[in-house]
Amino acid sequence: MEQALAALLGTGLGVAGTLCTSGLTYASVRRQARDQGVVDHQRELRNERREAYLAFMQAAEPVDDVLHRLAHRDGVPAAARDTPPTADVLDAAVEELGTAVHALSKAQARLDLMGPEPVAEDAVNVWSDVRSLRAYLERVVRGVCESAAYDGYRTGLEDAVDNLERSREKFTRSAREVMTAPP
Repeated sequence: MEQALAALLGTGLGVAGTLCTSGLTYASVRRQARDQGVVDHQRELRNERREAYLAFMQAAEPVDDVLHRLAHRDGVPAAARDTPPTADVLDAAVEELGTAVHALSKAQARLDLMGPEPVAEDAVNVWSDVRSLRAYLERVVRGVCESAAYDGYRTGLEDAVDNLERSREKFTRSAREVMTAPP
């Protein structure tokens, strides 16, 4: 009788132990699957953000060419750098900046979705500064076409370029922080 009771008690404990183990295993597997889903989601979001950030930076590349032609003006004597270039050069720059503004706007819309918000705000600032540079050059073109003396061209250009470069650096820094931050 004692042996039967011991066997029955042992079997009961074995079944209870098995049930507890299977319950803990189920909970552990479920948590692991949920955690893996979070990790996969973060990885996918990081990849999408990287693509959006790169697309925005590529949309801004034509601005570099314009800045180089207008701000540096290689081969132009230093005294002539204080005066605006010809209307044709300015018109071409305005057109290129207009194309860049459109491309940046499209890329920036994607950044609004990808986020985070500080990076999207920095992208808006870059877009806005490119628009401001274009508007400044449009005013200069009108002055050149009207043969009006345009005092302060160099200072105005340098201010617009400095603002644009600051906003681009801030965007790049913000994007880099997001990409290098641990998940």
